[in-house]
Amino acid sequence: MKKEIKYFFHTFFYFNSNEKKGLLSLLILVLFSHAISYGVGYFLLRETPVKLSAEKIAWIADTSQEKYENKSAFYPQKNQSSKLNYFYQKQDSVKKIVKVNIKYPLDINTADSIQLIALPKIGPYLAGKIVEYRKKLGSYHSLDQLTEIWSFKEDFLYDLSGKIWVNPSSFKPIYINSVGFDELKTHPYFKFTLSKAIINYRTQHGNYKKIEDLKELKIVNDSILRLIKPYLVFD
Repeated sequence: MKKEIKYFFHTFFYFNSNEKKGLLSLLILVLFSHAISYGVGYFLLRETPVKLSAEKIAWIADTSQEKYENKSAFYPQKNQSSKLNYFYQKQDSVKKIVKVNIKYPLDINTADSIQLIALPKIGPYLAGKIVEYRKKLGSYHSLDQLTEIWSFKEDFLYDLSGKIWVNPSSFKPIYINSVGFDELKTHPYFKFTLSKAIINYRTQHGNYKKIEDLKELKIVNDSILRLIKPYLVFD
């Protein structure tokens, strides 16, 4: 019986020297890949403490505790109730406290990162991304644009219902007949190629009169037109 078992393993699990070297190399490569991915993920995903001014600390102190339910907000500690103590310990040199009142809903075109951090599901990283993307767009025209930010999930809009909005007066349109190429190409919806086509056509044929004029550009399809239409003003 032992001989049969030994013969079975020797027959079906036999590897020559080259195959053994190949398997060993593959095993080492897999372990190395896992180690690299773990290390990169650790350094990319970990959050760091946020340094706050005296005014920002005062605002935190004046904000109700329910606004700190998000575990990613401010500082990644298991005990969320100790976050406020952490800031006061680190900022014990602050002598003057100035209270800042926050009114909801927040206009996402004017709110700063500290105000955004107070919102549900929004931590320091995501708040920074919202402000950064706003700078690229010039302004948001719809709350749905927030879902274009990586790591901002559609479900977040449900949690933020009633807490954020887009004030029409804070929206910054693009005047298509006067905007320059250097300004237009930095917009995420236009970029280099579309911006160049728009400027070249305007130079050759004169000012655009209506949104349909952009259909004369081969690069513009219905999807692109729907994307850029809310920003365009024809003067």
